[in-house]
Order: sequence, then structure tokens, then C-alpha cells
Amino acid sequence: MEPSRYHEFIWAQVKPGRWERGIDEIEQFYTTLARRFQGTGKTFFAMTAHVSFSVRRTQSTIESNELHVTNALQKAWLRLRYDHPTIASWVEYNREEKRCKKVYETVPESENIPASAWLKETFRIVSTSQSCQDWCNSDPPVPKLPTLFLIIQPTSSTNSKFSADIVLRSQHDIIDGIGSLHLLNNLFKCARTALDDTNTFHIPNFGDEWMNLSPPFRVAASIPPSLTVEQETRLKRILEKNALLRQGIQIATVPLQSEQLVPGRHQRVSLNLDSRQTQKLLIICKSIGASVTHVYHAAIAVVLRDAQEKYYEERNVRYISYSLINERAHCKAPYNTSLHAVSVYHSASGPSLAIDLTVPAAALTDQTKDDRASEFVQVVEQVKDYYIGIRNDPEHISLIPSYWNLSTPPYPDNSHVPPIPLPNKAPSVSISSLGVIDNIISPTHGRFELDEPWVTGEELGTGLGLFLGTFRGCMSLSAAYNDAWHNETEVMEFLSKCNSLVLEALGV
Repeated sequence: MEPSRYHEFIWAQVKPGRWERGIDEIEQFYTTLARRFQGTGKTFFAMTAHVSFSVRRTQSTIESNELHVTNALQKAWLRLRYDHPTIASWVEYNREEKRCKKVYETVPESENIPASAWLKETFRIVSTSQSCQDWCNSDPPVPKLPTLFLIIQPTSSTNSKFSADIVLRSQHDIIDGIGSLHLLNNLFKCARTALDDTNTFHIPNFGDEWMNLSPPFRVAASIPPSLTVEQETRLKRILEKNALLRQGIQIATVPLQSEQLVPGRHQRVSLNLDSRQTQKLLIICKSIGASVTHVYHAAIAVVLRDAQEKYYEERNVRYISYSLINERAHCKAPYNTSLHAVSVYHSASGPSLAIDLTVPAAALTDQTKDDRASEFVQVVEQVKDYYIGIRNDPEHISLIPSYWNLSTPPYPDNSHVPPIPLPNKAPSVSISSLGVIDNIISPTHGRFELDEPWVTGEELGTGLGLFLGTFRGCMSLSAAYNDAWHNETEVMEFLSKCNSLVLEALGV
């Protein structure tokens, strides 16, 4: 795409050492939500990406082994600053132009790169007796710049190995979930060399790294700056249909546990399938032409229906949702590779997923096992058809910016902290699939053995956000929620019911 058509999205040097560009609709969505919820002291949809690792001991002492590994990770993070300079960028509001811009500043020539203020600020070592999951659930900071936390516990170092956790915390207008996983993989690629091949590892001289800055999705995917007349008509019809789906029927919503008005802490819980269950589930899904995402999204609809209050008479309810899609495959080279991991290249579908289900009368007995399995398979077919329809839609990519723009509320552009938005009293449940994570993060990098990769977005709303991913042959189903409106027991029960429905209905 010619630069002239997207001059506002091209990185430009505005003064020595400082580059800026405009942000596109996807980035603006996340920037706006973060600003609107600024009064909570938290960041809506802030990214948390995690992976645990262990390294076999080769140093003479436990302490030197731990130090050697830590130094290798720091060097790797410095190298990523050159390869992915967008990790040192941020979004700020330009009051003169009345719009948000992404900003990058290079390392000052006067600074010693290995001892730079950026490294000290963005690579933090946390020694704690908490588990990493508990630490992530304790409302850790969301710094201005993407930051790595090395979580070390008293039991991290043993005679045979050093084990710890890496947690990336970032604003969502800088990087998304799949991008975070790519970045962690690149981190350990570099750390492997820094640990074992010190003679070949080097950190380039900074000054030209700005050429590696990532563009927004509009540029990466070569999306035309405006819709055609036909696309405008299509978009209007999608919006009209979405509106009609919410009329004349009760919408299935997540029951809230409190009437609080202000968000509490983001929380994450998870359950795992073993390798045998995972393999059997994959085989069965393949036999019915469905993906694991299809069957778990279908399970969400049924389990949410089950959570609705029962009345004297049966009634129909409608589950409404959407699909979240990693769009890197639709970007042109090199933006479709991990070279541009630090980016926001995903979409939310425009047409709504709508599943109609019956809430039985209170006096009726529960469904038989066969009836429940039959109903579930029918819902799976509906979900599958929906996903395939989105995937095969030739206009989907062109409409993505418009979908995001229509979902974005006005940006509070005054200098005051805006009032906290009221909670949504009718929340739903979404699901985001990370797929086979081994295709993104290699389980082994030299002496580094990786495990338990996951990502989540900071949940400050009333709904539930589920995540699905497989690593080392084992599937994980997790959920993000806010403890102002939900609790661990309730959310774990929801996950367990979804999982049990899938396994029982499909005969796993």
C-alpha cells in the first residue's frame, strides 16, 4: 500500500530520537477503554502473558547458576528492544491535534545500553513466597511501558536446576495475546544464545532500531482507507441484524454476585486436561468436523442457559456472542511473522453469534444424558457454521476497522480523570482460542524448558472471558473475571460444567 494513503500511520521522526505515528481503530479501542477506566487505578484489558521455565544447573554453585540465567534473560530483553522497539513505545493524547499517537524514543547516546534506565525500569525481579498465579491475581502494576517480571520463589533454585516464571505486563494498545506469546518465544530464543553461546550473542548499536517499529493493522493488512458503497450497505445490514437479535426474546446473561459499582481485582482461574483426554477430544472433534473452540463455545451457550433462573413455565433465551480472531495470517510480509510480535493484529467478528435455547420450567426434571448430548451436538453445528461463515467472508478483513470503530466510545479528551463507567448489568461470556501454543512457543530452547504459557486481558467488566489453549499435548481452559462481581468458586464451577459437558456429550 502506498505510504501516501496512510501517511498518518507511518512512523515519522518529529525531533531527534523521537518517532510518532497515528493509531488505528483497534489500538484506539484499547486506548479509549484504558482512559475511561483510569479512575479505577487499573487498566482495562491490560495484557498479562506468562510462561514458566526451568534451566539445568551447570554452574559451580546454585547462586551463580541463578545469576547466570538472570543475566541471560536481561541480555535477551535488551536484544528484543532492538528487534522489537515497539516494546518501548506508548500511546499519548496530543492535545493540539486532538488525537492519540503512538510514541517511541530511542536510547539516548549518552546512556550505557546494558545499564540503561529502560532496562532497569522494564526488567523487574520479584522475590516472593506466593505462587506465580497468586501474584498475577494480586493486582500487579501495569507500567507505562511493556515490562517483564521475573518471579523467583524460595524454592526456585535446587541442586539440579533453576525454575522461575516470566510475566509480561503491557498496555493492550501496544501488544495483543498472540503477539505476547510470540514475544516470549523470541525472548527465550535470545536467552538461549546469551546463556550458552556468549561468543555469538551481541546487542546491536542503537540508533537505527526505529526501522523495526511495527505499523498498525490497517497498514499491515493493506486495508483500504474507506469502504466501498457495497461494503457500507453490508455493514448497515449487519448492524440492523445484530440489533434485531436482541429484540423479542430474553438474552442469557451471567448472574452477578454483587451490586458493586466499581471494579475490584482481575482474577484468573484454570483447569487442565491431561494428554490422554486432550488427544481423545481432538480425535472426536476431527471426526465431527469441529474444532475444540467450536465445542467449548457451544458448551458456554448451554451452561449459561443452565444458569438462568427457572420460572413456572418454560421459556426461550438467546445466547449472543462473537468470535475473536488472530489476523496475522492476513497481514503482508513481514507483518505476518513473529518479527512484528509487538502489535495489535486481531479482530472481533461483526455479525453476532446467536443461539436460541430453552430454559425448562422449574417443575420439570433435568434432561436425560442422551437428550443433553443431542442438544449439545446441535449447538456445536450452529457455532461451527458461524465460525466458518466469518472465516469465509471475503469482506471480513475490510470491515474490521469499522467493527472496532463502532465498538469504541468517545475518548475523554479533557485533562480530568473521567467518571468510572457504570457496570454492565447484562454481561455475557466470550472465548478466545490460542490454539496449539507449541506452534508459537517452542517448549525447549537449549537448556530452557518452558511450560504453562497463558495470556489474559485485565477484566474490569462484569462478564467472563474464557481462554483455550494446548501446550505439550495438554489442553487448558481458563477464565478471567473481576472479583467485584464474581468469585473463584462460581467461576471454577462454570469452567467445570463447560468441560464436563464437552467430555460427556462427546464421549471422551
